[in-house]
Amino acid sequence: MLELNNQYTTIKRQVHTEVLKQFFQDTLVQNVDKIPIQLIPKQRIPTRCCIYKERAMVRYRIMAFLGFDIEREDDEMKSLSSYVQEIMEEDKPLSPLLTTISTACSSCPPDRYMISDACRGCFARPCLSNCPKDCITFSGGKAHIDESRCIRCGKCMEVCPFHAVVHIPVPCEQACPVDAVKKNETGYVEIDWDRCISCGKCAISCPFGAIVERSTIMTVAKKLKNRDHMTAIIAPAIEGQFPGTLAQIKHALLATGFTSVIEVSEGAHETCLHEAEELASRKREGTGFMTTSCCSAYMTLVDKHLPFLENRRSSALSPMAYTAMLAKERNKDTSVIFIGPCLAKKDEAASLGTIDGVLTFSELASLFVAKDIDVREMDATDLEDVSRFEDCREFALSGGAAACVNKRAAIGDEISFFPVNGIDRKMARVMKTWEKRPVDADLVEVMCCEGGCINGPGVVVKPSVALRLRGGNRASSPVEAMRAILKPKE
Repeated sequence: MLELNNQYTTIKRQVHTEVLKQFFQDTLVQNVDKIPIQLIPKQRIPTRCCIYKERAMVRYRIMAFLGFDIEREDDEMKSLSSYVQEIMEEDKPLSPLLTTISTACSSCPPDRYMISDACRGCFARPCLSNCPKDCITFSGGKAHIDESRCIRCGKCMEVCPFHAVVHIPVPCEQACPVDAVKKNETGYVEIDWDRCISCGKCAISCPFGAIVERSTIMTVAKKLKNRDHMTAIIAPAIEGQFPGTLAQIKHALLATGFTSVIEVSEGAHETCLHEAEELASRKREGTGFMTTSCCSAYMTLVDKHLPFLENRRSSALSPMAYTAMLAKERNKDTSVIFIGPCLAKKDEAASLGTIDGVLTFSELASLFVAKDIDVREMDATDLEDVSRFEDCREFALSGGAAACVNKRAAIGDEISFFPVNGIDRKMARVMKTWEKRPVDADLVEVMCCEGGCINGPGVVVKPSVALRLRGGNRASSPVEAMRAILKPKE
């Protein structure tokens, strides 16, 4: 994955913030075509071939932020103001979730290994001895790889004492755990939607920004502007994404224009109660392991690639789904907006029908800046009593969901659990073996993102920063105490 702090992230946030500023000032239609020129002025030293291509990339990012599918709806003769007018009249259906910018794609060469100048042509030559396909030869005192024979196993890189073997991946393809990202016949990136699980890992891995998410923020922005009754349901991972406490983030959302705020941790409490009851029943019946159901990308992974796990995953709804139901119970006419770190939640929201919009934390950050809201200046008093579900705020971390289920399980024996801390290609292959060799555990907690939701594709800060901010907001972290109760399987 790319380091979160990079030039692409910076320009993306500038684009999002400027679009929202102009929208709330009622000047977006008049000024949207000026934004690429404003962000990429003549005196700028271009990273790409020229400033005109960089401006074109800004144009495409604006289109995706407005909700357009660039691959199917790009018309070079059409002004951005025309796209804005179109989106003001009607929201765009969010399918597919991602869109690609072919002109941004660098058409990277295939994944390969190569020998660098660090090779010393040593006498031991472990690369030669350990290569399973005999594709390494020596000439001129240095090793060389015959790419026509290489199977890209990486053994040469593992054993080289000088670290002279370099792996050159295709970042977007390597990040995808299900091989849904490929090159088309023209050499540009293409997504196989029949395989895609909407995890968003490709989008945050491409160093050229050629894969972008389609946003639904304009749907939310229009509702805010109209002062509609809106309920923000906030994912547990939001704590630590912004300077200030969780209570201050809630008040910042109210200042932005939301009518009420509900923590998805409250819905997570309901998920845990259902999963604990189901787990106890499965354990009594001896039917083997059960998996959690909170991760949308994992649920899609099962539907598309691991159907044998369908009867293993919990039948409980996700925390987002239960929280949306709670919001509608409190006000049946409210618009429910989920705010979280996940792209896959947009697909889940579309299938539920109870969610009226989904924002990522990154989009929320742009909304705060556009509305000139500083979270640190907000009231620090919490809006409600959260003692009943406070521990469920740890759903944001790997191990947190299992710990919360364990706490609510009425089982005499201790629960053993197996944590899936991030799904990559290797883990996806391991999970396929569970059909014939089931996991020796009671509960399998599955998090598609390594470390949990605090490392999702829509976060604002690195997980290390989020953890530090979360830890600073409380005397001690309850998840550590809960994890001590569990017995993970090695």
